[in-house]
Amino acid sequence: FEIPLTEMGSDANKIKDIRMVPCEESNIQGNILSTSHPHSGSRLDALTDSFWFNVNEIELMLDSSAQQCPRILDHKPAILKTVREWYNGYYIGRFRGKYNPWSASSFIESLCNLLNKTTSNKADDVKRIVNSAAKAYWVTTGSTSLIEAQIDRHRVQFIRLAKRLLRNYELTKVKRRDRRHSRLRESSHVSLVSTCLSLTSFDNDQFSETAMFTLCLYAGYLTRHLSTSVCIPNHEVYQVWLQLFARAVLGTELADSSTNSKRGALLSKFWQGRTDLLRTFATSSHGVLSNHKEYKENDYTNHVANTIMAVSRFGVLTHPKQKSVKVLHVIPIRENHAGVGCCDYTMRLYSTSNQPNQFGAIIEFKLIPDAKRDNVDFRRDLSEQALEQITTKNYDSCLLGCLERMDIGMAIGNNAVYTVSRLYKRSNIDNPRHEVSPLKKERRR
Repeated sequence: FEIPLTEMGSDANKIKDIRMVPCEESNIQGNILSTSHPHSGSRLDALTDSFWFNVNEIELMLDSSAQQCPRILDHKPAILKTVREWYNGYYIGRFRGKYNPWSASSFIESLCNLLNKTTSNKADDVKRIVNSAAKAYWVTTGSTSLIEAQIDRHRVQFIRLAKRLLRNYELTKVKRRDRRHSRLRESSHVSLVSTCLSLTSFDNDQFSETAMFTLCLYAGYLTRHLSTSVCIPNHEVYQVWLQLFARAVLGTELADSSTNSKRGALLSKFWQGRTDLLRTFATSSHGVLSNHKEYKENDYTNHVANTIMAVSRFGVLTHPKQKSVKVLHVIPIRENHAGVGCCDYTMRLYSTSNQPNQFGAIIEFKLIPDAKRDNVDFRRDLSEQALEQITTKNYDSCLLGCLERMDIGMAIGNNAVYTVSRLYKRSNIDNPRHEVSPLKKERRR
């Protein structure tokens, strides 16, 4: 049979081996791609369903690969769950739940090779191997240069778009895990206006959200949820959007270093009452802070909020002992009503004892005028004012139940930032907080 060789979505240029009868070779990849099955629908359905893999084909692929790696069958349910999370989710024609063929087959091939190198059949050992085999395959075969060009031209607009897609994917993932929310809300997906656009519209200086949707949809970085909405299909593509979002917020160099940051790196700094890593993120040289003379205090607040959320998705605000990054636990609240006013930024995080919602962080911002940004004394005084405002206006009332708290006063402006902080702890929920003694003598800049 013939497959149209187009650059957008057919994946035909990635085909390794297609056979209509089972092969007798020992090559794993050849075996798992040799599986075929009849289709009972119309001719159009049969044609549409022939693109990419469905769940039945994935199971047949695993059964076939068991000839070279019998332990596949012993752990088949767990393997299917991993394949579904990482490579499922595409909507093709009227068929939902299609799997990326390149990634799924590459995963199974890699898994077989890894399992054949070990003798242990313990569930924990096999789970570790399955997790190590689950990684990006298809997305590494190309580049995102067209999307990156749009980031450089329209950084702020792209950040807004990426935030919606990432947040909706994360919320949907949580709902799928929670049986109480088995029915997904339609608001969990980004509305798609139209896909009938020419990609040459990217040559214009005006950012087009619809054109960006079109590009990402046909390139495989988004999929249709219904005829009127799009979403991130799976965890493999989610990793790409994480990188793009971090690049938009932090710049290429800092985004790459954030990806490799230790689990809980920023959270550990907060526990110590230190803000040096926060300042590094807040003043990312390639971000939207560069030479924006028209920026207001709220603009800088939004930038820092985007920065914290970008790096938190790589685990820098996740407790080191947590097995997975739980972004929902670090979602900030901006302009939160507390005490006798509104504090700029609050977070509820994990405590040092790995208890959720027992450590809180409050950030109050003050704008540094351009004429004063080189005046260190002015910046320090402004930071102290922000810090005192947290206390005098009782902003800590929004963190009831937290046993530990860090207050941060941040003076921020065009390529300039200064921070001071206080760290508070209390023995139990009923006792008042007391500032940690080492920080009384020395304020962290």
